[in-house]
Amino acid sequence: MSKHHRIDARSLIVYRNVIESIFLKGAGVVIGFLTVTLTVQFISVKDFGIWMTITFLTSWFSLVDVSFGNGLRNSLVLFFDTGNDAAAKNYVSTLYFLSGAFALMFCVIFGTLHFFLDWTSLLNIDSDQPALINTIITYTLISFSIQLLLKPINSILLADQRAAAVAWILLIVNVAVILLIYAASVFLHASLVVIAHIYNLVPVLVFGGVSVYFFRTTYARLAPGISYIDVSLIKKLVTISGQFFFLQLVSIIVFTSGGLFISYYLGSNSVAPYSIANKYFSVLPFLYGIFITPYWSAFTDAYIKRDTRWIRATIRRLNLICAGMAILALLMLAVAQLVFSLWIGHKIQVPTSLSIWLTAYVISFIFLSNYNYFINGVGQIKTLVQASLVGIVLYFPLNYVLFQFTNAGPASVVIAGTLWNCFLLVICMRQYRQIMNTLSHEPANYALQD
Repeated sequence: MSKHHRIDARSLIVYRNVIESIFLKGAGVVIGFLTVTLTVQFISVKDFGIWMTITFLTSWFSLVDVSFGNGLRNSLVLFFDTGNDAAAKNYVSTLYFLSGAFALMFCVIFGTLHFFLDWTSLLNIDSDQPALINTIITYTLISFSIQLLLKPINSILLADQRAAAVAWILLIVNVAVILLIYAASVFLHASLVVIAHIYNLVPVLVFGGVSVYFFRTTYARLAPGISYIDVSLIKKLVTISGQFFFLQLVSIIVFTSGGLFISYYLGSNSVAPYSIANKYFSVLPFLYGIFITPYWSAFTDAYIKRDTRWIRATIRRLNLICAGMAILALLMLAVAQLVFSLWIGHKIQVPTSLSIWLTAYVISFIFLSNYNYFINGVGQIKTLVQASLVGIVLYFPLNYVLFQFTNAGPASVVIAGTLWNCFLLVICMRQYRQIMNTLSHEPANYALQD
């Protein structure tokens, strides 16, 4: 009876986060669409394409905060289960020390590169103000470096199975951004510099304020301090985070770098159609993230307690949800051109072939998410690291062939990404079966393994 009660309690936490996140992330989707519309109206299509290229670039560097946070997240689940606040405080303090060190390093690197590297030439950005664009890119990269120091609060909340709180933070950021863009459109002249200020400063201020709030209230017992930095934990955190870092690096390259590949092979003017179509179809992965995000730490908890029945039932349920999402993706494809004309007008034309391939990409991605989140949650990622190493070696030549020897255009990067998803899905499903078959022999303190 206690086992059933434990399963119900775990599921209840997940469902509560999912239901609350539906409203929060749903509002975020609406705001995201309105933000694109306001941005396109505020600046030219050419400047919008440049800003989207910059956004794709910065997403590469945000992976460090994600990977460090993931390395801490699994360990914190165990600490929360056992009430070991002292160990948790040491881990949190050490993580902030590492994040701060990397943030400072990146600020110095990007500041130095500004004087030696021409980003507009490297990214094939067409602009009559290359010096200004280079400055904006450097400014944006430094802003993301500062955010690296502030975002570990997300990992703490996720480890505590409070995914809805993370959704609240993102909603606050999005609301502040859209309000400021609207105000800028009313009171200021169109300027890419203004857009850069809004997108770069708002997250820093929000995450800084939220971190101070939580560490003075809910997580006062975990508040980082210099005296609690444990140098002996650095190697463990770096080792665990190193594997997550590599997986996140590969994910960023494959999943979010489409704009950079398109800009490099076709020019920055071709980025806008891809960005618009990707924004539209990414609604489904975003919505599915509402369901899947709370399960990472729930899988961790179930794995620690060897609750195989809950894990198998959950995977089956998530796969059924994915089937429904796949049908929804096909419906979105059917009305895509109508939506684009109503949303953006005729300023940007999106090829139908691009929409078709993005549909295939989205379907493969959401099915992959189920098994990927399970494997990451239980910390058994060595096989994924090895498979990703092989896959990424093949990914670049595949993109080159598609761009140079086919007429797929911007869809080339989507085709490559879809093939990648299918490859990784096979690997993850095989790994899931192996983990479940050997679960009874795994050590209970797996979350602290190197």
